[in-house]
Amino acid sequence: MPEKAGAAVESLPTLKKPTQNPAFRMMGIPRLKLKLPSRNWLIFLSITGSFTTAFLYDRQQKKKAQQRWCNLVSHMANEPLPTNFMPRRITIFLSPPPGDGLRVAREHFHEYIKPILVAGALDWEVIEGRREGEVRAGLAEKIRRTRKRDYEAPQLEAAPESRHDGQDLVEELRQKGGIKEWNGLQGDLVLGRHTWKEYIRGLHEGWLGPLDPPSPPDSVSPITRPEDHRGSQEPESTSETVSADSASESQHSTEPQESIPDPLDPPPPPPAKKPSPIP
Repeated sequence: MPEKAGAAVESLPTLKKPTQNPAFRMMGIPRLKLKLPSRNWLIFLSITGSFTTAFLYDRQQKKKAQQRWCNLVSHMANEPLPTNFMPRRITIFLSPPPGDGLRVAREHFHEYIKPILVAGALDWEVIEGRREGEVRAGLAEKIRRTRKRDYEAPQLEAAPESRHDGQDLVEELRQKGGIKEWNGLQGDLVLGRHTWKEYIRGLHEGWLGPLDPPSPPDSVSPITRPEDHRGSQEPESTSETVSADSASESQHSTEPQESIPDPLDPPPPPPAKKPSPIP
């Protein structure tokens, strides 16, 4: 009996070890052989992974910083505002960086600063400087208008022909309607070092300068060289001067000319002494 049992066990077929999960095989998923990628693939994956990780980390940190500042100013959006008051407004000064256009400064403002202003329910006015000096002129004009309205000449009404734009008309309509400006703390936002320089010059010109804006520079005539004036003279006068010069030279040539000693020449020998007569 034991011999027959051993023979029956040996006659049973041997089961093979499954090479893939039967469920994955029925779903049509091929078998994936895990192996180390080649050298070129490792270089490619490491470089692309590093840049992708750095970009995602930068975006995450930027959103975190923006959210922190938005939380600091979000309480101002919940403050009640009377219907006859204008919202809180700040002035933003933009100018292009050296050797670049204004688009870079605009993108910087829209990406980093605008979300914080929106979270605080702040209104803003933008003064852009496309060329050098426009920020200074815009700030100085704004300060001069404030001085005329509130401080130095409040009783003088601006004539219609003296208005530069519709800003004075809008302010007049607001005063008639009883709409007041925000009486709280406001401020200016300056972006860029060169914008800051023009901002300081505009403050100096607006507060310490006259109330009237400076007149535009007159057209300057082109600079003429002395040779142009000489060439514009008449030819008769030139011939007269030439004849006068030749006459003067002939007079000087008849006169004996004295030789000018050269300082590098050796000094002349002293004159010989004459013998004295014997008495």
